Amino acid sequence: MPEHRAPSPRRARRRLLATLAVPAIALGGVLGATAAGGGTTPTSTAALSTTEDTAAAARPAAATSSAAAPSTSVDSAAVLAAVDAAAAAAGGTISVVALDGSGTELVASADAGTTHYTASLVKLLVVQQLLARDAAGTLTLDADDLALMERAVEASDDDAMSTLWVRFDGDELVTAAAAEFGLTGTAAPDTAGQWGESTTTAQDYATFLAGLGKHLSAADLATLVAWMQSTTGTAADGFDQDFGLLSADAGATGDVAAKQGWMCCVDATRQLHSAAVLSDGSVVVLLGEFSSGTSWAQARAALDAAAAAALSGT
Repeated sequence: MPEHRAPSPRRARRRLLATLAVPAIALGGVLGATAAGGGTTPTSTAALSTTEDTAAAARPAAATSSAAAPSTSVDSAAVLAAVDAAAAAAGGTISVVALDGSGTELVASADAGTTHYTASLVKLLVVQQLLARDAAGTLTLDADDLALMERAVEASDDDAMSTLWVRFDGDELVTAAAAEFGLTGTAAPDTAGQWGESTTTAQDYATFLAGLGKHLSAADLATLVAWMQSTTGTAADGFDQDFGLLSADAGATGDVAAKQGWMCCVDATRQLHSAAVLSDGSVVVLLGEFSSGTSWAQARAALDAAAAAALSGT
């Protein structure tokens, strides 16, 4: 969401074309299975369902790296302590959820189910719904729509998102995504059009990212992942996107498929979020909330430290 801020120097990032084959990232191997009571619990599956079945054999194996994601032996208590310390140093909180490539929950903070404003994280919910509906034939996306969607993901372009929101009824898209993925804490904004004030939880967003392979065709999954892997160093509004899971200090390696979010200062709070699927299919979600008196630099430092803790397990 727009706010006056000084951009940091742009760090060069490799860009991928959406026309490439499915990227080497194991999104489809982590699917969401509906649990009793309407919630969604990630589960592992050896083969992709529906339209993914025929494409599973062609998907490259995920890249592996000891620094790419939390391991199954992660010390959850130590990670949570480090995340809490980082948040406290900036006078805020950071909700965290980490799933491994099979969907097993590695880390979940006590407030993983607490709702937060999404800021720009809602853009992925909208784009996923548009891609899925275009594939189903319930709407038709043209080249201009796709360009707007790409800008909304890669450069976190607010103008692009606002155009899509109005053109395709963003409130309905978010509501539909929440129902489709079983996201009980995710909802459209109370005030129509204020898309950054949509809500989600760390648990919900991890479930959403883990379930993308089940809810998109192989081609659309490849397109969305390529856009997420091509996050620009500087966003359309001048904000430096290299924080949290995209911070060089966090230690992630390989292609990180990420969405970043930031917003200030509704209810005197500052949101700074980082969510990603890592190169081995692991999912990490960090939702930061700080007082509006906290500077962006302080909030960024907190997200960077939290990301490093989640990725390294220290």
